[in-house]
Amino acid sequence: MSRSDDILRLHRLAHTGGSAGLLAWLTTRLGGWAGVVDADRAHGSGSGRPAPVGQAPATGHALEAGRVPGAAQVPASALRAAAEMSARGLRSAVLEGEGSATLLFALDDRRALAAVLALPHPPEAATLLADAAVPLALVLGAEEGARREERARIAESRAREAVLHLLMNGRLSTARQIAEVLAPSLPDPMRMYVVECGAGQRGEVARLCAELTGGRAWTVRCPVYVRHLIVLVPAGPAVADDDPLAGALVGLARDAVVGVSAEAALREAPATYTQAFHALAVARGRRERHARFGPGPELALAAHAAGAGWAGAMLAPLHGHEPKRAQDPGAQELRATAHAWLDFTSHATRLLKVH
Repeated sequence: MSRSDDILRLHRLAHTGGSAGLLAWLTTRLGGWAGVVDADRAHGSGSGRPAPVGQAPATGHALEAGRVPGAAQVPASALRAAAEMSARGLRSAVLEGEGSATLLFALDDRRALAAVLALPHPPEAATLLADAAVPLALVLGAEEGARREERARIAESRAREAVLHLLMNGRLSTARQIAEVLAPSLPDPMRMYVVECGAGQRGEVARLCAELTGGRAWTVRCPVYVRHLIVLVPAGPAVADDDPLAGALVGLARDAVVGVSAEAALREAPATYTQAFHALAVARGRRERHARFGPGPELALAAHAAGAGWAGAMLAPLHGHEPKRAQDPGAQELRATAHAWLDFTSHATRLLKVH
């Protein structure tokens, strides 16, 4: 195989197989161990056979960049050579031992591509590793960037979920403070939309909501139902059978369904979620695939004073509960648990993050 063939294969692997695929191919091509070694942390990751006789393997933790399944064993010679190369400020090095040679090429200020090969090693090994260093460094950087982006996405998703918890528990001021950081501000008054769609479509739904509302829609992925996206939209004129936003959202996919609450103040978020959830159930049976909660008397008004008095007496122990021990749940936590059960029944464990 010519050098140009090797270079072409390296660049293809960098695009299709990532660092793991590239290192695995180097191992097969050279017939030894190949991996990424971190001189500062004295550990690495790699792919290949155990170190040759005379080179005792050292256990290393899988490096974030260039994770390779089952690559916990890093030859001691590779760790030692990487540390020495870094200390001397070299960009490449060769360390020969009894029956083997360790070849290293720097990827950045702290990491090196290393290969531990039995002697005599293939004459093209040094050239191949030098050619592999550039695409490997690029793909490692791309993988690290992707992981940072994913961590940021998860952190934002959890922060938005926390805002939803706070709203459902009546802690508006704290919810507003966190939402301001995430942007946009929580709308007040607002309508709540519950959008049911494919789990992989929730990002596209959130993007469309932001676009159609001028960036004023506040979205959060439902922590209980993986197909639901909860959207808070500034209140505006809407007719039950003519909701432009709902119509656009159901147009994204055949299985998309939207339930919309009535207009309400932000402090009424728990009630508007219930309304939107019920409207969603109605929308599944409608040709338009979206529905808005219709006007009607609230339960307390329908039951009049007798019903309100009964409910107050029934819930008084919950509202007035004082824990006997500091570590026991207080009234607010118990109310949050009750709300979770009433809203999500057996799925409440997902919302509360308990087994």
